[in-house]
Amino acid sequence: MSSTKSGSKVVTTGYSLTKDLTMDWIKLKTLGEGCFSVVDLVKIIKPMSCILAVKSSPFSCPSLSKEYKILQQFLGCPYIVQCYGAMMSLGYSEPYFNLFVEYAPDGNLLNLIQKFGGKIPESDVRCYIRMILGGLCDIHKRGYVHCDLKPENVLVYPSNQYGLFTLKIGDFGLAKELEQIDPPKATPDPLPRFRGTPAYMPPESLRDGKITASMDIWSLGCVVLEMVTGTRPWTSTRNPKDLAKKIALTNDLPYIIPDNMSKEGKDFLMKCFARDPSERWTADMLINHPFLIPDSTLLAPHRSFLQDPLADTSSCSEGQASFSSIRALF
Repeated sequence: MSSTKSGSKVVTTGYSLTKDLTMDWIKLKTLGEGCFSVVDLVKIIKPMSCILAVKSSPFSCPSLSKEYKILQQFLGCPYIVQCYGAMMSLGYSEPYFNLFVEYAPDGNLLNLIQKFGGKIPESDVRCYIRMILGGLCDIHKRGYVHCDLKPENVLVYPSNQYGLFTLKIGDFGLAKELEQIDPPKATPDPLPRFRGTPAYMPPESLRDGKITASMDIWSLGCVVLEMVTGTRPWTSTRNPKDLAKKIALTNDLPYIIPDNMSKEGKDFLMKCFARDPSERWTADMLINHPFLIPDSTLLAPHRSFLQDPLADTSSCSEGQASFSSIRALF
């Protein structure tokens, strides 16, 4: 490993992919593990001091380098997790790719739902969904589909001036650019290889492998219901293959829409859960839905990218290090 010891801490040295620069950091704790990478909370100790999250995987795995390229398209977007840059480090047998992103001290949306005892008040849900839609608007305008929108992939940042947390979409490991998407097969397999988490996927994606922006809208509907009810979608079906069949081949919804939800909220969900993807509302349409209007005064109007792409949108710095000063390290 390209590492040394500083007291009881192991120091990892990273090498810039674009400049003749190095950076040293120490691992504070592991935040999570996925199929392709490990996410750690680290403290940068040289050439400056700050706290960041880093996703690491072997250099031979293309997932993180692809995510890095995608995140570069969303610098300054207030509702998408910001990327600082990437570094290479030397592992025992091969180099590692390290992707540095802003740390979410309040965890993810699933953690927030649990903090509310399983049910977030509808008045707050309206505001939080507007934030998520703000991110989806930018993702779709840039020609991408996230493909894995779920509470675990929506990160939570400190409260804003109105006492609400700030939500940002993260984890673009499965994201696809629309022009790169292969057309579905003429005679699709009854259970094609799908892209995403089955419980949050629409029927057409599981049935014939279709990937369009409307896929994210169905997933959004699942997220809204989970925020309101505290219940995971399709909890009655555990087996992945059975679940895929149920979603693809029946007219069932992920779960029953609660009676105590407002009329506007129920209508919002039905716009997300239209069986025909061409009839599903787009993110741009949903952000102006009446369900979101009553509390929209609590949020600034959606801005599709900040004018200054290096504006200090980070809440994860130490010693007030700005977004632009950290990015300069890479």
